[in-house]
Amino acid sequence: MSYEAFAYYYDSLMDQNFYNDYIQFINEHVKDYQTVLELGCGTGEIAIRLAHLGKQVCATDISKDMLEVAKYKCIDFKVDVMLSRIDMCDFAVDSQLDLILCLCDSLNYVIDLKNVKQVFENTYNALKKGGSFIFDIDSMYKMETILKDYDEENDEDDFYFHWHVDRISKGYVKHSVEIIDKVENDQVYEEHYQKTYDVETYIELLEKIGFKNIKLYSDFSKYDTECERVIFVCQKG
Repeated sequence: MSYEAFAYYYDSLMDQNFYNDYIQFINEHVKDYQTVLELGCGTGEIAIRLAHLGKQVCATDISKDMLEVAKYKCIDFKVDVMLSRIDMCDFAVDSQLDLILCLCDSLNYVIDLKNVKQVFENTYNALKKGGSFIFDIDSMYKMETILKDYDEENDEDDFYFHWHVDRISKGYVKHSVEIIDKVENDQVYEEHYQKTYDVETYIELLEKIGFKNIKLYSDFSKYDTECERVIFVCQKG
């Protein structure tokens, strides 16, 4: 399922410095880009930062609630970002782009490998020749080791948060998130499913479609199999 009411609490649980690091990473690995499409933009943190840098940004998500949050943030930060609700497994563009992003483990919500391939094909077709595609996944190490029997609970005077992870099969997990806002008297419970595949599987799909110069990184650093996040940087051939 896509994010619903949880979207309105998402930013309060995220580290803002992470987004700043991502912008720095993007600018280090992609030169002379102007037009950007972000798939799975969430609440718009990356898109807003890119717009502040003068980039022409279209930010998309399948969750209308995430886009609602992003819309009001764009107004607050006085940036011009085109927001659109699309399914990354089924999209096309009118004009090809310099850069396409799919960050913050958004691709892990695409469970079926056939649909992952479709995302890559859609992305390839939407890029200019030589254009860049940057995406990340939660690593197999994270899914199988870090998230094994994972349970996090925080009970404050005004806010209760509980996050539990159940393993379904190799690389496939269910996240159960409960939030109780004691001030607003609001309660949220959502379940989200994510799946990751071996790095070699993603590389094989990318190469078959035509992507070149595929490089891997671990949380903005040199790639290591025992990492939480794997970032792929590649180009349209």
